[in-house]
Amino acid sequence: MDINKVSLENTNVGGKVVGNNDYSQTFNNVYESSRYFEELYKKFEEEKNNNPELKEFCEELDYYNAKIDGDVLGLEEKLTLGNREKIIFYAKSAKEKFHKKLIKTSQYSTVGQEINIAILAKVKRGFMMEVYTLICNNAPQENIDKLITERIINPVKQELGINLFKYDEEDIMGMIFFLTGNCHIKWN
Repeated sequence: MDINKVSLENTNVGGKVVGNNDYSQTFNNVYESSRYFEELYKKFEEEKNNNPELKEFCEELDYYNAKIDGDVLGLEEKLTLGNREKIIFYAKSAKEKFHKKLIKTSQYSTVGQEINIAILAKVKRGFMMEVYTLICNNAPQENIDKLITERIINPVKQELGINLFKYDEEDIMGMIFFLTGNCHIKWN
């Protein structure tokens, strides 16, 4: 019998049937709540109660909050260049929603700033190292959207743990659009 020939008759299979080598990949992502964020949440509550007047932003948060020199395109133009013009309204809304929470959680607390910096860094790294690669390879938008959910939204949600700042999936998308508008990530 030829080893490359497979025959099935009167069979009921509940999954995939492979006649030879199966090269598909399955990723099982298991995320854990971060003890780092749990400790920061405790410090944030203490600092907020002890120093209600703090309004100074640290340099690292200023870095994310300011546009990078040289790139003068705004959020709308970047999304248009990335063939994402259909989500511009949503992107602007999500960005604004996140930005309001960023200001609220950061202006009175250096620990709040530290939490936001860690989250923004994770979102930026995830986008640039995983999602942007697909964008550069002209992957279908559905694949890009799925990767954003699997590699950015779900891990960030899980790592937030008790999520003292009440960041939801839309806020995490708002972080992506916030970083886009401030020239930290691109869609083309």
